[in-house]
Amino acid sequence: MPRKHLLKSVQLPYHVSARANNREDFPIDKEQLWKIIGNECLLLHLLYGVELHSFVLMSNHFHTIMTVPEHDLGIVMNHFMWSVSRRVNLISGRSGHVFGGPYYWSLINNSRYFGHVLKYVYRNPVRAKIVGNVEDYPYSTLQGLLGFAHLPFPIHYTRIGMELSLPSDESSQQLEWLNTPFPKEAETLIQKGLRRRLFQDIIDPQTRKPSELFMALI
Repeated sequence: MPRKHLLKSVQLPYHVSARANNREDFPIDKEQLWKIIGNECLLLHLLYGVELHSFVLMSNHFHTIMTVPEHDLGIVMNHFMWSVSRRVNLISGRSGHVFGGPYYWSLINNSRYFGHVLKYVYRNPVRAKIVGNVEDYPYSTLQGLLGFAHLPFPIHYTRIGMELSLPSDESSQQLEWLNTPFPKEAETLIQKGLRRRLFQDIIDPQTRKPSELFMALI
């Protein structure tokens, strides 16, 4: 399958994900890899002006939401994946690919979609039944936002124009929202949306209109 032609934006955030080679676990433990990723995210911020909105590291893949206001996403991700791979190989004593192919991306163009994707990213460890609540997972930028852990890079919960329509700014309200599961059908729609170059409404084949379930989320 040919790779998606990159939609370039210096204002809109991207959801980006990548898997370990052969869908196996990464060759070093998550604690070590999380430190490497933290340092590399700081470099992305300093070198390319990247704004990180979320990052969650799983055993064999990662999810992140980022805005690249000064550079091309392709340049940023090529640097990130090459540099992470080099450092992982140095620690593990291995050579070759750390990531199993290219990264995947989807451009997010409004605040409702941003909310869908942000919640989807932070709920990954809960969905995998690793933890019971989003705030309990240590390899997530949410811990830094809540003050539970130090992040070596700045994290921006939202982006200008992507403010979330949450009940209040209180962290307890936001955690309640993040810890409320998606309806299973809605989660499937979000996964389908993230396979597209532009994250967008999923059309109901019967009505030929955006799915009411998808519209109702957040």
